Amino acid sequence: MTRHLLLLPSLLALVAAQAPTAAPASDTDAMLNTTALTPADPAAVAALCDRYLARAMALRTALEKESGPATLASFRRFDDIAGLLGAAAGDSSLIAEVAPDEPRREAGRACQTRVNEAATALQLSRPVYDRLKAVPLAGADAETQHVVRRTLADFDRAGVSRDEATRARVAALSKRISELEVRFEGNIAGSRLVVKADPAELDGLPADFVAAHKPGADGKVEISTDYPDLMPVMSYARSDALRRRLYTAFQSRAWPQNDAVLSEMFTTRDTLAKLLGRPNYATVALENKMVDTPAKAAAFIDRGVAAGDPYARRDLARLVERLRKDQPGATDIAAWQTGYYGQLVRKEQYAVDPQAVRQYFAYDDVRDGMLQLTRDLMGVEIRPWKTATWDPAVEAYEMLDGGQVIGRFYFDTHPRPGKYSHANVVPLRAGVAGRVIPMAALVTNFPAGDHTTGLMEHRDVETFLHEYGHLIHVMLSGRVHYASSGMGNLEWDFIEAPSQMLENFVWDYDTLARFAKDAKGNVIPRDLVERMNRARYFGEALGDRRQFGLSNASLGYHLGPPQPDLTAQYIALNDRYALPPTPAGVHPQAAWGHLGGYSAYYYTYMWSKTIALDLWTRFEREGLRNPAVARAYREKVLAPGGAKPAAALVQDFLGRPLSLDAYTARLAKGK
Repeated sequence: MTRHLLLLPSLLALVAAQAPTAAPASDTDAMLNTTALTPADPAAVAALCDRYLARAMALRTALEKESGPATLASFRRFDDIAGLLGAAAGDSSLIAEVAPDEPRREAGRACQTRVNEAATALQLSRPVYDRLKAVPLAGADAETQHVVRRTLADFDRAGVSRDEATRARVAALSKRISELEVRFEGNIAGSRLVVKADPAELDGLPADFVAAHKPGADGKVEISTDYPDLMPVMSYARSDALRRRLYTAFQSRAWPQNDAVLSEMFTTRDTLAKLLGRPNYATVALENKMVDTPAKAAAFIDRGVAAGDPYARRDLARLVERLRKDQPGATDIAAWQTGYYGQLVRKEQYAVDPQAVRQYFAYDDVRDGMLQLTRDLMGVEIRPWKTATWDPAVEAYEMLDGGQVIGRFYFDTHPRPGKYSHANVVPLRAGVAGRVIPMAALVTNFPAGDHTTGLMEHRDVETFLHEYGHLIHVMLSGRVHYASSGMGNLEWDFIEAPSQMLENFVWDYDTLARFAKDAKGNVIPRDLVERMNRARYFGEALGDRRQFGLSNASLGYHLGPPQPDLTAQYIALNDRYALPPTPAGVHPQAAWGHLGGYSAYYYTYMWSKTIALDLWTRFEREGLRNPAVARAYREKVLAPGGAKPAAALVQDFLGRPLSLDAYTARLAKGK
């Protein structure tokens, strides 16, 4: 399940290269320490965008006109532009996801395009580049040296050293790519589909799901492709026909309209790459990652698939074996059957019934448990924040350390019509020590309330903690000295690792016992958690194969111009690794949002997973609640944000370089 999209990496990567001037820092700081997330109408969204972009342009113009010896003050002024463009990107991205109506959401998307255009123009400004390149770094601290050098490399990669005509062409192509990315995402957001079902086809689904899906006047039940409908049906509906219909609808959202958008997007990216002297767009996209070439990414995918192949095929065979009890003679299993039969295997062979587990995870308790875990591990306080919100269900909080506010955040965690239907974190403000308080919003679609209305799957609890982990990262990296040092400017193939590491805590009994309880107040039994952990690894290697298939598709789409049939290209790339294969009649690429933001580097999830498992080894060895380990993790992995290379963060916390041994050891657990 693609569930961890953090803003748009393309936006963040560009915003990371924005610049400032000699306007009073206090004025800029005042703008950055406020938000405008409740616009009255589309005109208010446009006015917000105008305000930030006008200030950024004024600062850029002043920086371009600077004379005399360049100093670090020039870079600090440049960094103010980074903060302003980041603020515009953050506010507009959130508005595009959560605003109450489509006109305001569309206005948010329009602002995203304008911010990308401004960022591209800045990266192609030769006067700004020349000014920053002249900044003396002798004697500067390590953060400054790292951030300035990375910024200059971003300028070089963007084509700033090319002639004026080439720069103009780069700007035009980049603008078109941004427009296509926003249109692609917008088509997905508006692609909600509904299938009709006979009430009898809801057999096997939880009682609260059935109660919430009453037949209409035609006697049929409507089930949408939104995750709150999709996941229960794919896991529990006994009707194979219903699961197949819903799966087919879900995997064909935004098709065919997005195929034309994707084709042009891939073509334009490839044209841009060649204009910049690269063989393909994958090369451009990976140059500033930990895995920095397409060849290395492909080798990582191959290595991961080889390591997990026997375990994945073993799990697949177990699913087919269970399917045969219902369909004698079956020799393979379809994609719409794996979720249902996977939960049956866990129920029958591991004594774990996901519907029984749900009774211990009411949303209100889970939310409070996540907040308390942060207090316990990170040594911070969290309290309600009285501020305007865009919907009555949205909650707002402040994070404090030593009595000082160090971050502010929103929880928009429940579904409503038109809202972004997946799960992500939108960074709103990059924190700067002594100047700007970091802000972010968690956007999910979990049921609301207590044990009557708000029961969650354990996998949803895991997702909650994962996304919340991104939010924590934004908060705790807010004391760096530059907006350009924010966590959004880490190598993007590291960005998922801290959140994936944090997921492990919701498999720990001592952690769960603090908030997981049923309607009568009974704490989740220890033996149930032990069974859940034994069942945890069943199917994991098979899930990883799916991720590697998607990784290969993401990479392959960007190794040259697109093929005429994007569905056929997806199947060829994905099915080289994914098990089971893509069924006929679906078009997954059309609603695969990561093709917009992540482009060629969807492998990020599996690469980050290997890092996360390696980081977790220290917690396992020294204690999950060991305050010294938690403090070291906060200070050495989270707090630096993007002020250091990701590999250095791993080295600092583990005392050694990254190793893949923990991942291979994990695969062997799925017995």
